[in-house]
Amino acid sequence: LFLCTLQNYWRMLNAQGLRITLCATIVFNIAYSENSFCVFTNDPITHPKMYADYPNLWMLDMSNQTNFAFPQSRVLLTHIKLARFHCNNCSVSSIYKQSFSMLPKLTHLELDRNNLSYIDADAFEKNPLLQRVQLVGNNLLKINSEGILRHVTFLSSLNLDWNPGFDINQVQVELPWLLYFSCKHCNTSFVDKSTMKRWQRLGYLYLSDNHIDRVDFDAFLDMPRFKLLNVDRNRGLTNLTIQSKTLLTLSAEGCSLEGILDTSNLKALELLNVRRNNICNIYERGFEKNNNIQKILLDDNLIEKIPEKLLDITLYKLDTLCIDRNPLQPSELLEEFNTKYSSKRLRRGCLNDQNPTKAFEYILPTQNGLALYTKQGNVHVYQEIAKLEHHSQAILYIEEDYFSENSRVSSVILDHNSRYDFPKNQSFLKSKFIKHVSLVNCSISGIYEQTFKKLPNLNSINLKGNMISSLYSATLFNHNPDLESVNLANNLVKLIAINLFEHHQSLRYLNINGNKHLSSKPGNLFLFSPSLETLLCQFCNFVHIDSFMFQGLPNLKHLDLSYNKITILEKNAFSAMIHLKHVDLSNNHLTALGLELHLMKQLDTLCLSGNLKITLEPEYVEEMMKMAHKLRQLDTKCEASTFFQNITELFSFENTTNKPEEKDDPISYENMISSASKVIFRSVQFTIILVQIFYQWLGT
Repeated sequence: LFLCTLQNYWRMLNAQGLRITLCATIVFNIAYSENSFCVFTNDPITHPKMYADYPNLWMLDMSNQTNFAFPQSRVLLTHIKLARFHCNNCSVSSIYKQSFSMLPKLTHLELDRNNLSYIDADAFEKNPLLQRVQLVGNNLLKINSEGILRHVTFLSSLNLDWNPGFDINQVQVELPWLLYFSCKHCNTSFVDKSTMKRWQRLGYLYLSDNHIDRVDFDAFLDMPRFKLLNVDRNRGLTNLTIQSKTLLTLSAEGCSLEGILDTSNLKALELLNVRRNNICNIYERGFEKNNNIQKILLDDNLIEKIPEKLLDITLYKLDTLCIDRNPLQPSELLEEFNTKYSSKRLRRGCLNDQNPTKAFEYILPTQNGLALYTKQGNVHVYQEIAKLEHHSQAILYIEEDYFSENSRVSSVILDHNSRYDFPKNQSFLKSKFIKHVSLVNCSISGIYEQTFKKLPNLNSINLKGNMISSLYSATLFNHNPDLESVNLANNLVKLIAINLFEHHQSLRYLNINGNKHLSSKPGNLFLFSPSLETLLCQFCNFVHIDSFMFQGLPNLKHLDLSYNKITILEKNAFSAMIHLKHVDLSNNHLTALGLELHLMKQLDTLCLSGNLKITLEPEYVEEMMKMAHKLRQLDTKCEASTFFQNITELFSFENTTNKPEEKDDPISYENMISSASKVIFRSVQFTIILVQIFYQWLGT
């Protein structure tokens, strides 16, 4: 019988061009009969008895009729059983006294996204069962000019979201049974006891994105069923100290809360969300009375110190504590806190869209020092400064986006922060504007794939005086294509990837002085960089320089290999570097010099001082004699004592030693003196050198 009846109704309503569905909804514990129907129609109501032939009609939805508005001079509809009426996205601007006067069973009214700006004070006089009213996205200011709405005694849910001019303090509405009220994106400026006392049974209050700057301490004190308060993103709200015996959830995310967080007057609290505020401290014993608290969300505040006693409090139900992206300062006490935090697994329930390696327990050093954070107030001071210097400030951590939005700062100098090291799993800094970075004499132990990834316009890096032992990967600087200068002097580098700078067409300068374990074996390419012009490697560990070692540096102009342990320098060691101008081989252990200087057309400086045992290979003596003038010019441009002076000293020393007597051929001797006189210059030093050359040649 029921199926037959249903089929008859289906045919009947389809004949009228209506779409129907069977409703079996239970709302507010009221069960509707099984043969109740919901009607969705595109036809406007043209007369009050339009649906008189459908006595069991329970819900009527005529949404999206953009030209439909309620008639002013008559009732909207007459129906004895209609409980729900929806007209979303219509053109309703007013609800008149007679509009719903013939709908005695009306329980739900939904008029979202209309132009509603007026509701008569007695509009619901004939609707004693009205429970839920939803008027989202309208133009209500205060309901009507008097701000009064009567006959809504049993209204339990009122949603006025997105009525941008509505202020709850401007209306006089007694709602003794109201359980749920929402007015997000409205115009409420404060919450006090006088307004709340009209809503004694209120359980859930949503006032996010208003203009609230004050919530009275006792506003909810006499509300025995109050469970939830949401005042998110009220930017003017700086203090939220309230009292409630029943409040379970307090959310004030994205406000401007300042000072000390104190929840001691909220004994029943289970969830606290105060993310993205300016809270700088936590009352250490503030949670002692919150025995039921389960979640504490404190991310993105200005908290510098985690209370030592926070995790000592017996909070048996606490399963989530989120405190990331706060300017927490490094401290030895963090080690114990981190241990407890991890053992209790308190990170559960924190933001899941964040990189876990950015969590405070992974990035914050557990030693006393200083950390720099984006939310610290003094970061704005740097808006007009091109170069930022933080010398010797015991910095241990710096947030990667500290300068991400600051286009002024192009140079960051963090020299002499003796305990600072690059984080292993995140970028050092993030900025499109920073071009120069200096961290001299810090404690940097390594450069990682992520270190400079977010500094795409970096030109210069100075990491002198650190503890970097390896540049193992060819991709360490892949995200810095504009690098021009790299200083890695006085580190512990043993290994440099051959193609580390292969694709850096702007690189001109590389300083690796003082890396005492850095060398390259004969037959191996030391480095490939087609654009490098200056390579400094004093006090390294080079021993044997062959023709292959520097073939990957075709554009090199300045090469400093002084203070190494070079004993062998092959004659064509620098043949691939046709642009070479300056070579410093001073203070090595060279025993022979056979460079093909005539092939080094652009060479103008050759420093050889400090090689006290150097001799000229016999087969090159005549060539050296021919280039003596150039050799002297190359040597005298060096800063240290010249090679010629050392040769003079050597010659004087050798004359004082006992040598086997050798017979000289007078004719050969005369010819040699005649030949040598052609290249002798006015310098006395140089004359002595030529004599030394003569004796060496004669000895052969």
